[in-house]
Amino acid sequence: MASKNRRPQSTDNNTRLLQNNILCQYGTECHAFNRLMQNGYRTDDIEHCSIYFHQGRRCGITVNENFGSRRFISAYLHWDESYSANRRITFWNGKVSEGDLVRELEINGFGHVMELSTGVFKSLDEVVREQLRDPRHQQIGSPLSYDQMLSIILYTSTDVYADLRRDEIYYFVQNFEKINSVGKRDYKSQKWPVFGKVLNTAICCLNDSDNSYRPKTVYHGLQNIEIDPATFNNHGPVPELAKHHHFRYGTFISTSWDKQVALSFRGDKGSLLEIDTTDTLVNHTWKLIGADVSWISKFPIECEFLMTRGAVFQIENINFDNEQNCQVVKVSAGYGSHRGESFSCTNHCGYWCNCATTPSDHL
Repeated sequence: MASKNRRPQSTDNNTRLLQNNILCQYGTECHAFNRLMQNGYRTDDIEHCSIYFHQGRRCGITVNENFGSRRFISAYLHWDESYSANRRITFWNGKVSEGDLVRELEINGFGHVMELSTGVFKSLDEVVREQLRDPRHQQIGSPLSYDQMLSIILYTSTDVYADLRRDEIYYFVQNFEKINSVGKRDYKSQKWPVFGKVLNTAICCLNDSDNSYRPKTVYHGLQNIEIDPATFNNHGPVPELAKHHHFRYGTFISTSWDKQVALSFRGDKGSLLEIDTTDTLVNHTWKLIGADVSWISKFPIECEFLMTRGAVFQIENINFDNEQNCQVVKVSAGYGSHRGESFSCTNHCGYWCNCATTPSDHL
């Protein structure tokens, strides 16, 4: 398995988290990289991608995911005329039984990802069982169930993640107050209800169990998306929203504690979100739930810190980084971010998880 020596540590000097990546001379033409991208799991390929960096794979948002716009549209949450940040967005909250996640993969045309093309493992099932025995997982008390570990592997190491993100972004942008008041004639249902729920709970479990490996700052690239400080965050139905200093991200957020990883994703004309992960307010009621998943990913050098769905960000500052030639938006946990029982490890997971008893999955 991969060498996992790039773990974040809690420190005031966040620059100590950043390491100089060694770029692979073959870039995206690298055979090892492409075998992994094509559902391979060779140990030597993972070792190669643990040492050599291949730019632009993860840790950001694309123009396609940004509703086709090159201007950052922050209102993934459809802010209503009442200017409310607290509208309840409901994700599927049903019972998850053994085998449901794999069945959902098959129904949505992704059953093939469970069969590996190269490597000592014949199927993703074997990889999941190996990761459950990983010393890092045992060190933190083995909190993840089989399905939760599978969900993280699917998100970090297969092409299923892009389909989930796209579906949840378009699901989340709906006006749920209107849907609830006039009916669901034009309602878009979730394509990945099981995958989304299981991944959400997995991140919450790791957030509570593995928080010693938590960076204070992470980065998220906006690929070929430019930020105009005069219009940023002005997307909304009424003029007063132009003054709004919060925005909400509707789906899971791939970030990196290595700034260079996120910068490589942004492209030639992209921008960067610099995210302060520390809790805000005295009682820590505004927070960002996330976890280091680099030790699970096939690409540990990307230093991925994965945040769960529905994060609210407060805009602290927008400036231009002359050295990197890009706009940088500094944000922190915003009003109501990740608040409530669905983000508590003692409440959210349900009967199929190793760490909790009562299921809940609302924002």
